[in-house]
Amino acid sequence: MKEMTLDFKTIPSVAVLLSSYNGSKFIERQVQSILNQKDVKVTLFIRDDGSKDEKTLEILEEYKKIENIVLVQEQNVGLAVSFMNLVYMAKDSFDYYCFADQDDIWLEEKLIEAIKKIKDYDTPVLYVSNQTLVDSNEKFIEKRHKTILPTDYKQILCNNLISGCTMVWNKSLQQVLIEYKPSQMLLQKRIHDVWVSMVAAVVGTIVYDENSYILYRQHENNVVGVRTQTKFKEYLKKFKDPKLRNGRSLLAKEIYELFQDKIEDSSLKEELYYIGNYQASKKLKKRLMKDISIPIRTGESKFEFKMKVRFNLF
Repeated sequence: MKEMTLDFKTIPSVAVLLSSYNGSKFIERQVQSILNQKDVKVTLFIRDDGSKDEKTLEILEEYKKIENIVLVQEQNVGLAVSFMNLVYMAKDSFDYYCFADQDDIWLEEKLIEAIKKIKDYDTPVLYVSNQTLVDSNEKFIEKRHKTILPTDYKQILCNNLISGCTMVWNKSLQQVLIEYKPSQMLLQKRIHDVWVSMVAAVVGTIVYDENSYILYRQHENNVVGVRTQTKFKEYLKKFKDPKLRNGRSLLAKEIYELFQDKIEDSSLKEELYYIGNYQASKKLKKRLMKDISIPIRTGESKFEFKMKVRFNLF
C-alpha cells in the first residue's frame, strides 16, 4: 500500500509544555519519546517546579544542551500554575501546543495524528484522546476510557474527564489562553487542564479521539480513578479549608466574566451566571439546586448536591 502523504505546506511546529517535579525516575524516557515525534518540529519547554531531588536537575541540565529544549528552573508554585506559566512562556510562536506529563511515554505518531484531526480549523480547537494505562514497567493494563468522553462544558465543569497530557491545540486557542488568564485562586482549586478544556468548550471546539497514542504510566504517585478519602472526609476538609471550596462555581464565574461577550448561546451564558453567582441570592441558590443535570454529571445523589449548594461548597 502506498503511504499517504501529509497535506501540509510546511512541517508543523509544536510547543510541548512539560512541568517537572522530582521526576528523575521516568523523565528521561518521556523526554526521549517527545523528541522522537515524527513529521513535526518540536520545541520542548521544560519548567522545573522547584525539584528537591538533585538527580532531576542533573538530568535536565544535560537536556538543556539540546537546541530545541528550553529549560527554566524556578520556585515551586504548584502543578496548575506551573503549566499555565509554560503556556504564557511559549507565546503564540508555534502552529500547535500541548501539555506533557513527566512520567508518560508518547508513541512517535502522537502529535501528528492529533494535528491531522484539527489542521483544518481556523477557530479555537482542542484535540483530546484516550490513554493506554501501563504499569511502572510499561506493561499494558488497559485502555482508560471504554466509551466516548463527554466534552460539553457542563461535564467539564462538574467532573472533567479530559486529561491534559492528551491535549493538542491550535494557535487560535493559544491566543485566547494568553489573552484571558484565570486567577491564581482558581488554579489552586481547579487544575490547568480543566481551565483549557472549559475555554475550548465555550469559545471553540473540542475534538475527541477514541484512539490512544500515549502510555499513561501508573505508579505509586500516579493512580487513575482511586478515591483516597470518603465523601464525608472530603466535605469535612472543605469546611475546614476555604481554599478548597467553590471550585466549580468559581470556574463558572471566571469563564462568564471573561468570555460573556464571546458566548453566543444565551442559555449557556445564563447557566454560567447562576452557577457562578449562586451565593449572591436565595433565588440563584434555589435555581442551582433545581439543576438536576449537575448531580448526574458529578455522580452525587441529589441530596448530596443540594447540601453542597446549601452550605456553599459547590
